[in-house]
Amino acid sequence: MKLKRRFQVFVLIALLFSTFGSGQVVSASSPAAVPQDPIVINRNLNIWDATFIGYVSSVIHEKWRLELTEAHTFEVKANTAAGDLVPLLILQDVNGVEITRGVSSFITAQSAGTFYVQVQPDSGAGFYFMTLRDVVSTGPSVSTVVTPTSVNVGEVAVVTVSLNNVPAEGYTSAEFTCNFDASLVSVGMPVVTNLFGADPVVAMNTPQPGALIVAIAGSNGNKAVTSGAVFTFNVTALQAGETAIECTVRVSQGNNTLTSLPSTGMNLTVNGSGPTATSTPAPGDTPTATSQPGETATPTSQPGETATPTSQPGETATPTFTSTPAESATPTASSTPAESPTPTATFTPESSPTPTTSPDGTLAGQVIAGKQVIVTLFSGNVAVTSVNANPDGTFNLVAPAGNYTVIATASGFLSAQGSANILPGNTTTKPTITLLAGDIDGNNVIDQFDALTIGMSYNTATPAAADLNNDGVINVLDLELLAQNYRDTGPTTWE
Repeated sequence: MKLKRRFQVFVLIALLFSTFGSGQVVSASSPAAVPQDPIVINRNLNIWDATFIGYVSSVIHEKWRLELTEAHTFEVKANTAAGDLVPLLILQDVNGVEITRGVSSFITAQSAGTFYVQVQPDSGAGFYFMTLRDVVSTGPSVSTVVTPTSVNVGEVAVVTVSLNNVPAEGYTSAEFTCNFDASLVSVGMPVVTNLFGADPVVAMNTPQPGALIVAIAGSNGNKAVTSGAVFTFNVTALQAGETAIECTVRVSQGNNTLTSLPSTGMNLTVNGSGPTATSTPAPGDTPTATSQPGETATPTSQPGETATPTSQPGETATPTFTSTPAESATPTASSTPAESPTPTATFTPESSPTPTTSPDGTLAGQVIAGKQVIVTLFSGNVAVTSVNANPDGTFNLVAPAGNYTVIATASGFLSAQGSANILPGNTTTKPTITLLAGDIDGNNVIDQFDALTIGMSYNTATPAAADLNNDGVINVLDLELLAQNYRDTGPTTWE
């Protein structure tokens, strides 16, 4: 009997310092123990799909270090092995800030980094078996992580939105729609990472309370080809309650098609109540009256003014102010411009200065754009004639023989400009040219101001210049076209 008892004790000791199972190794190292009250024993989670054993009580907690070398969605689960323990699991970041928690288990998605799983009693005490399981996703997805998951009114939590399992061909753009309870939290300005490459183009919109749209496109050929955080934003707690925060996504691979991906979100708990805006006077405080009955109000004069009270004692004091300017304003003579302003160009063919007796010639070519193209001939600053190109961009323009400047324009695109020498009775052909999309404000620069217009007009049809792909709705596909030519300037040389 004594031998059997000794064997049982030996098995229990072995369990306390052993792990069971097999799987992929997770890089880990043991930090120096930090004395706490209650005592916290530091241990390591170093194997996926394995079983670990521990013991916690009201005076002993255990803290397991977890080192992730890449983004993972994983489950931590604890079952009672002995005693009346109900285990509480708390996931913390490297600084010990709580990320999420669960009684007996939780599932979370986290990027690469150092984390801790603290085990303590929700009630009772005893031994527990704990498993760490990597939840393998079947395909690309988006995850929303809130840190911490519990705040007080007035405090701030950070929301991180990540793309997971990005395919090798990558994404050229993505449209995220984040939802939350606007009565419980307010959101700050998103901060975008470089997942879509350097200098990504961003458009944002808040179509209604409790919703935030963030559209992102890689500029000048960049795209998202790896998994990771796309952007973060702060949420400030307004009043007590619990709100789900989740960002859904539609992605594009450059084929003018948006595809929805599966998404996971998290809940944020707001504790406490907000501060009271109304102040209460302290006992003994007496409001200061501006005047007493029977007193004459003495106005304070302003510099350059003379205050003359007109009321007599016993009357209502109505001061009048006589304004005396320090100096008399001397009218200046109206300025006459030395030169007359240059008249703006008109597109009326009848304004052509070319003599009508000159034989006509033809200018032909093709200008490719997603919109209606207009080709115009200029003699100096005067428009001689213009024509609307065909749907495929081809055009034929007849004009008197001569040397001209030819300009091709389309709404929302950089213009193209070149020279044209039209010979009598002949056809001059310009080379085929493609206009660059993105100059929504028409200033010959494709920049963030153009992207801002897309954000302000998101999911609408106006202004038409922002609908770059001409599909009737302004969204991330238009932003993607703009991003291909981001920071380009015009007019494009057409020779």
